[in-house]
Amino acid sequence: MSDLHNRLLRRIKEHEQAIGVSLVLGEDLLDNSSLLAAPPTPACAGPPVVPDFDQQHYKEITFKYRDVYLINGVSIQTYYLPSNKPTSPIFMCHHGAGSSAMTFAKLAEQLHQHDIGVFMFDFRGHGHSSNAADASIEACVEDFKGVYDKFMQLHFQESSSNSIYLLGHSLGGAVLTKFMVKYYQIMPNIKGLIMLDIVEETAVKALDSMPKFLERRPTRFDSIQRAIDWHIKELHLLNNEDSAKLSVPDLLIKEDGRGGCYTWRANLMDTQQYWEEWFKGLSDNFVNCKGVAKLLILAGHETLDTNLIIGQMQGKYQLIVFNNNVRTGHFVQEDIPQQIALSLVDFVRRNDCPNDYMKNELGIIPKWGGKVHT
Repeated sequence: MSDLHNRLLRRIKEHEQAIGVSLVLGEDLLDNSSLLAAPPTPACAGPPVVPDFDQQHYKEITFKYRDVYLINGVSIQTYYLPSNKPTSPIFMCHHGAGSSAMTFAKLAEQLHQHDIGVFMFDFRGHGHSSNAADASIEACVEDFKGVYDKFMQLHFQESSSNSIYLLGHSLGGAVLTKFMVKYYQIMPNIKGLIMLDIVEETAVKALDSMPKFLERRPTRFDSIQRAIDWHIKELHLLNNEDSAKLSVPDLLIKEDGRGGCYTWRANLMDTQQYWEEWFKGLSDNFVNCKGVAKLLILAGHETLDTNLIIGQMQGKYQLIVFNNNVRTGHFVQEDIPQQIALSLVDFVRRNDCPNDYMKNELGIIPKWGGKVHT
């Protein structure tokens, strides 16, 4: 393979990870010309692989509430792990396209150790939520509005003072940012907005290659373990097998009449008409979103677009980059959940109780009765 071809594939890889896919399997494999051919679809034959992990049992013992919300005619599967302290902050998590709520499972465990509650859900057409023809950004925003209202109705009293932090990965970050732009004036409990590994300019550039990726990925797997291995060992999109055992099963559904094969739950090609609008205006919306503290977490070195650069220079949001970590990819919340949790806990502390944070963490005490403003 020529040097020019290598450089081209590397450039594509950098761009496409922004939307949760990787058309190139890894720089160490770039010299393998077989990558240019469509991967074979595994036959669903042979002895079954005996699972060594019961994902459903994990959900039952980990998430106290596993309710289905009916929102805008769509059945939304939700999971809620409340803190042991009734007044603790709560993270509401929105996953990206082609993913599921379980992408946050290991992160939820870590946050719970810090007395923080975690709520997450499968958005329309993903995981165990029902499908819907409309996958527009506006439909996703209104779904989240309905989910938020239902969650507050079920788990909060009018006197509740818990802080809510919105955490969105990839497309989830775009949905939550759009939600805050539209509804921030009527959401007094929401104190923070965090985006995980999404930059508008990079995501938009990657969209042209998305159909090719969807054509090249296997259409089915003969077992869940085969699918986990494909995500980790071939695609290199996930690096943490413990997390993959939780997240990958909800990406697949068992087919009838094909010897027990598993195929993809979410049909991303059906959403193609909405791809461009998903990320349009994201950076400007994020930088100029009012009423909340903001944090952008990136998995590695990535070029910020103009709006993000200016916003960072003006101090409009906090930026954390996990650089030089070969075990960290686009699904950073799965690859390094402990490190992400610590970053989120620090963000909560500095924004929930800024005076205590300045005193206890930085050793700074306001004088003359002054307060620290965020």
